[in-house]
Amino acid sequence: MNSQHSFHIPGTQTPLSPLHRGRDNFYAKWPPVVERVDHLGYVEGPGQHFYSHDIGRSSEFGDCIYYLNGDTMCNDAGISSNTYQLVLERKKATEAMYVSIDDNGFVAPLIDKNEEETQYLSLPENKTKRIAFWCFGGIVEISPGLGWVWYQKYIIDELDKSLDLVGVGLARITQDKTGLAGQLSSARIPGLVFRSGEPLFGSFSTLVNGDMVYLWGQKDSDIFLARVPRAQCQHRHMYQYWNGAKYVSQITEAAPVLQDYQQGQIFQSDLFGPHLWLFVGCTRWADSQVIIGLSCQLEGPWDVHPIHTATGIKDPVSYRYCIYPHPWATNMTNGKLLVTWCDHWPGGVIAAKFRFATVGTTHWAHIPLNGCSHRVIQTTMSKTSEVCSQNGLALDELTDPHRLSIRGTDQQGVERAVNMIRDSIAIATKEELAGLDAAAVEAPRASFGERLLTKIIKHACERISTLVERRSCCIHGINRKESIQRLHNVPASLHFLYTFPAYPTS
Repeated sequence: MNSQHSFHIPGTQTPLSPLHRGRDNFYAKWPPVVERVDHLGYVEGPGQHFYSHDIGRSSEFGDCIYYLNGDTMCNDAGISSNTYQLVLERKKATEAMYVSIDDNGFVAPLIDKNEEETQYLSLPENKTKRIAFWCFGGIVEISPGLGWVWYQKYIIDELDKSLDLVGVGLARITQDKTGLAGQLSSARIPGLVFRSGEPLFGSFSTLVNGDMVYLWGQKDSDIFLARVPRAQCQHRHMYQYWNGAKYVSQITEAAPVLQDYQQGQIFQSDLFGPHLWLFVGCTRWADSQVIIGLSCQLEGPWDVHPIHTATGIKDPVSYRYCIYPHPWATNMTNGKLLVTWCDHWPGGVIAAKFRFATVGTTHWAHIPLNGCSHRVIQTTMSKTSEVCSQNGLALDELTDPHRLSIRGTDQQGVERAVNMIRDSIAIATKEELAGLDAAAVEAPRASFGERLLTKIIKHACERISTLVERRSCCIHGINRKESIQRLHNVPASLHFLYTFPAYPTS
């Protein structure tokens, strides 16, 4: 058993398990209950022309906050396929200005065409076409003022309104510190990272967690998850794909983690409890539903609920899409969250503040189960439900498989329950070792070799008790001699234990 996550058993040298305790002044109820929605209007720059655009996915980058937009109709100046706006003040989320705009009113795109694409569009047969780069996944910041954005590349025929998906490209984003404040620059990596027919990783949602960048991408109606070291984003062979149980190197083995959602963002938040993952987005059915999902792990599973039907301003009848959360803009400890969506074209990005029903001060504790055998975990789960009922506590339904999470309004009740659960784990674990412990106590002074083999057997039981039991290496109640004989049945996967230097020689 890994000592970092083990429990103290009398008579052993196993250290006490680390616990995580805390208190929430307020947190929102789950399943979510929306008490109020305040519509704040369009996101637009003060003193600038109102340009129709969509997406409106925000990113914190450098020391600024930006909205990334899709097609932006710059009136007579034409269409810019991807633009960005700088948020002027965090407290004024609906005020954001275009940083780079020329005298004719054309907004410079964040990602522009290369020479090959410019030549392609200059051909007579392509005069009705344009190339669009849409950044639905946001900017991932690798270091201050330096990051990446994954963009979808489309070829659009304005004559027949056809839409041809080419794939997902990658661009390095930098923040200009010397020129115009807040201006961004991009440098495209040649080629594409993912092509049409593959999951479009990075174009749905992206985030940094530790040393990894996590990327969600769509294929048909399914959404898949990948990860890549934050310093290796430009190297396709460094990507790994979640197959439902672990990360693998083959993209064909990727398994869906969500289904039937068109746009959205995944982020970590304490809105509904400590250190949970939230998904806010919309379905692919054009039904204007604001969706919220909750999970203990990035990989899911997700508990998803519709909470509101988004409405328009200029056109209240058409559907809404590109629904995104903006956690930087509201105080989530008070049960609030800013969400934006897009008016059906021609429209703009509409902001609304959601207020969720909350509960008062609660105390919580996370009790890790890493290293415990299946038998111990099953016994503990059964006991925990009883303990929570006795102390008026709640056992979180969205529990990480490697921990128990309990909460309640009575701090003493939580502490009582923690001690009872820890005692239950200690007793169940001790019972697994009872036969071996009894044999060691009854035996007379044994030789060093016998004592060493006994310690090896005991260590194997603690580290991989399920495997040991399955191979009958140690059966409760057998004597020392038989235990030592059974050591020959230990499978090859346990042979590394023989070389452990941690056993005393006297």
